[in-house]
Amino acid sequence: MGHPYTAEDKTIAAFTRCIWILAAVMIAATIISFSLTGVRVDPLSRPLLLVPFSVLTATWCLYTYVRPDERLRALAESFLQLLVILLAGTLMSYAAAVPLPFQDTNLLAIDTALGIDRQVYIEFFSRRPWLHNAVTLAYFTLMPQFVVVPLLLFFLKQTHRLQLFIFAAGVGLFATVLISIFTPSITTIYLDLGLPVGAPIPDTRYTPLPTLNALRSGLPYWIDLSAAEGLISFPSFHTVGASLFVWALASVPYVRWVVAVLNAGLIAAAPFIGAHYFVDIAGGAVVAVAAIAAARTLSRASSREATFAAPAEDIDGVTANG
Repeated sequence: MGHPYTAEDKTIAAFTRCIWILAAVMIAATIISFSLTGVRVDPLSRPLLLVPFSVLTATWCLYTYVRPDERLRALAESFLQLLVILLAGTLMSYAAAVPLPFQDTNLLAIDTALGIDRQVYIEFFSRRPWLHNAVTLAYFTLMPQFVVVPLLLFFLKQTHRLQLFIFAAGVGLFATVLISIFTPSITTIYLDLGLPVGAPIPDTRYTPLPTLNALRSGLPYWIDLSAAEGLISFPSFHTVGASLFVWALASVPYVRWVVAVLNAGLIAAAPFIGAHYFVDIAGGAVVAVAAIAAARTLSRASSREATFAAPAEDIDGVTANG
């Protein structure tokens, strides 16, 4: 008797293909954007990046062809998909730094219209060092959470939820990069330091401005993977990621509250650690909601297609030979 290939199996397989298609589109967009902008990447600037790609690919091949194990194969494939998507999105964000007009005036005007006083907000945290340090630490958990959250979903046997999360992350990152082309900004660093735009920035204060200026100059630029920077202001991808983490684990008791508090801290730190306008955060939340909606819509479509395609005896868990 053969192993039944159920409608659920077909749904997962179809969704996996969709994630790879999204990853392929992002890779193609990166290559095209590099050819148009003169941006290049030095693959030897971070040779250790080859290690996770090699390990995940080898693991996927091992548990697909040599010692078939569907769960371990799915885990390796999921992390490989996520790694490809995050790397492609990061590289694409460099090519997105084209010399369009900065939108700081408009972004700050929106914050002001909302009645938000940036200095009051920053001073609130500055006067509470323990809180400032806590949310700063939370802010830098973005990339670790891209490892921990998928692992939790895997161990909780929420394979389809893991797929939804990866697809939503890809859509959210792709959309963030595309939108950022038209919304470049630079002056939060000047606002926070009380300096006029264009004034020298203290060496002790980090800013991606030199990288942005180099990218916007139109001259050839080589990306150093060992010093990759976050260049996007609007919308905030930190907010996109934080929202997706909370959503992905919303059904897990106890854990969901820890994740919610952690990512609330992450978002709270975005204005002063990530040098974001508050409207950047709102924009990131909208992108996250749209990405989740896209993932759910695709999931429903894949489920309907799989149900119609699966023989009735497979859906009932009985094979034709059974």
